[in-house]
Amino acid sequence: MRPRLTALLDRLWEQAVRTPQRFVVLSFAVASMLLVMLSVHGLGLLRDHEIQSLQQGQQLQVAGISSVLNVEAERLMSVRSFAQHLIRLQTGPHAIEPDPPLKAAYDHRNDDVWELPAPEGDAVLFGVSPATLASLEGFPRRDGDLLAGLYVARGLSHLISAEPVNPLVARRLMYVSNNGFFVAYPPVAPADAAATLRRVAAAGYIREHQPEANPDQSMRWSFGPAADGSDDVYLSLSVPVYLERQFRGVAITEISQHSMDAYLTRTTPEGVQRFLVDIDGNLVGASTRDVRRGEKLSAILPASWHEATPQEMFRRGSGTLRAADGSRIMFQRIGNSTLALVDYFSATDLLLRTASHLSAVLAASALALALLMWVTLQGIGKLFSHYQARGEALRELAETDALTGLTNRREFEARFGIEYEHCLRDKTPMSMLMIDIDRFKRINDNWGHASGDRVLRKLADVVRATVRAIDVPARVGGEEFAVLLPRTSLDEATQTAERLRKILGQTVCEPAADATGKGNIQFTVSIGVSDMGVDGTDNLDIMLQVADRRLYAAKAAGRNRVISDDRVPEPAPGSVPAPAGTS
Repeated sequence: MRPRLTALLDRLWEQAVRTPQRFVVLSFAVASMLLVMLSVHGLGLLRDHEIQSLQQGQQLQVAGISSVLNVEAERLMSVRSFAQHLIRLQTGPHAIEPDPPLKAAYDHRNDDVWELPAPEGDAVLFGVSPATLASLEGFPRRDGDLLAGLYVARGLSHLISAEPVNPLVARRLMYVSNNGFFVAYPPVAPADAAATLRRVAAAGYIREHQPEANPDQSMRWSFGPAADGSDDVYLSLSVPVYLERQFRGVAITEISQHSMDAYLTRTTPEGVQRFLVDIDGNLVGASTRDVRRGEKLSAILPASWHEATPQEMFRRGSGTLRAADGSRIMFQRIGNSTLALVDYFSATDLLLRTASHLSAVLAASALALALLMWVTLQGIGKLFSHYQARGEALRELAETDALTGLTNRREFEARFGIEYEHCLRDKTPMSMLMIDIDRFKRINDNWGHASGDRVLRKLADVVRATVRAIDVPARVGGEEFAVLLPRTSLDEATQTAERLRKILGQTVCEPAADATGKGNIQFTVSIGVSDMGVDGTDNLDIMLQVADRRLYAAKAAGRNRVISDDRVPEPAPGSVPAPAGTS
């Protein structure tokens, strides 16, 4: 059994080696199919769990908003209770006599705008003249109980100013008397006092809490512009203040709609759009952007949800709706109020949220994929290591001289182009050496061509060992060699050439086997030096021509020397003759 299996595996492996593309495609197809199957299975399991998690998050958010609204409602009721207590006190037998500040404010009651100063940090009381009140609905001036009302308002200013700041939303607390004055915190600027009363009247706070409009004296909700005239829009809670059956004013809490939007934005999960709406479908807050007055939920949701009415949501209290496109709406009424929290998320958002929890499933899939990739890479590695080795051998053959192992003429030209660009970019010098073996023909004649090849290889070895790693030595002719010296001046190149000449002059080369009886070979070289900057050369051919001209000048001057300029050198007396026959 085992030999058969081994033979089968060997045949499969051979087939994979012969068709590597098919092997790679098949491996990744299997891995991808496995990943898709596991992902789909994981998404199915996690989708319902994610919806349940979102529902629980919405319930917590509803509880938070309900808590905020309940706190504000309780504060408003405490303001009303305290106001009614002070009114009863001041209209009863134990009324407190007005002090000078109250009398002073009363004396200015007919001014366009008048105020009752308050201690630092307390809300300031502002009032307006009877002429101003005459144009406002529901503000009859009653001088008979004005002093008592001022006393009540001053007491309320301490209470209103002492209310703690709500850390979740921004709000303003006000008491407005229908006798033509008010206190507010945060305070209103004196210049805005008359405008504030006009906006209170226009918003209908006084009209809606008259005995015939609100006989049970209940708290009312509304959504409209701020009473202080700011550009914000507010969710308002208001409650009437009575003395027995006589309407005296209204206590108002205004919750900033901008701050409600910011609160929803901070607390809404990613990928979910959250809206606060009233029973008529008006937007009170949104996590996606600031809400404009009069904007409807139906205008924000996609067309597939236009039939989902807020009235139906309020009737059901809470639940989840699903559209044909896979998007969902979750809704929940906030307590017994006329507000509800609505969460919308598309099918794509739900998929992304669910996929973010697929860590374990994806990890298993990734492990399986990694295993298959390892098998694939093993096969590819064995396939391409052979091709890479052959390619490297071919590249080496194409770029190097077969005899000496130095760079050949083609690769030398390519390297020159690279170093030339670097030289221009970095503004650095570049030099060239042309090296020729003196009387090389005599070496071939005396020791044979095999020994001549040995001399060429020996010269290449010495040059390679002497120059720097960044230098480029090359064989450019029979016994001619060139060395490209990047970042090297003419003087530095001349010194390098002299060092090479001396080393080569002391080098001993053993002859080939067919010439062992003729002794070792010694030889000398002549070297011409050119410099790109000094000589004004701008391409390889001209640079080689200049170096070659100086090389032959060195030979004409007696050989075994270095020439780096075009001055005609004098032949050296007793110039070095042909290489010695034996060492």
